[in-house]
Amino acid sequence: MTYERIFDLKFRNAIPTYELGKRFPKERKKISCIALLDLPVSILKKLIKRENDLGKLLTLRRELFRKAGSRKRKVRR
Repeated sequence: MTYERIFDLKFRNAIPTYELGKRFPKERKKISCIALLDLPVSILKKLIKRENDLGKLLTLRRELFRKAGSRKRKVRR
C-alpha cells in the first residue's frame, strides 16, 4: 500500500488512525508516519529530533498535501 492511498483513506475518507492500523497491520509504520502529518510543524520539530527524519517527513507532507489539493474532494453526508 502506498503513502498516497493511506493518506486518502485517513484525510479524504476520514478513517481514524487506529482503524487503519486494524485494517492494515503490516503497514503500521506508514500509517504512523501519515498520522504525524496531521500535527503542526512546530510540534513536529519538538517531537522529531533527527534532522534527516524531520526533513523526510516534511517533504512527504508537502508532496501529499499538494497532490491532495489538486484532486476533487468527496463530500460525506
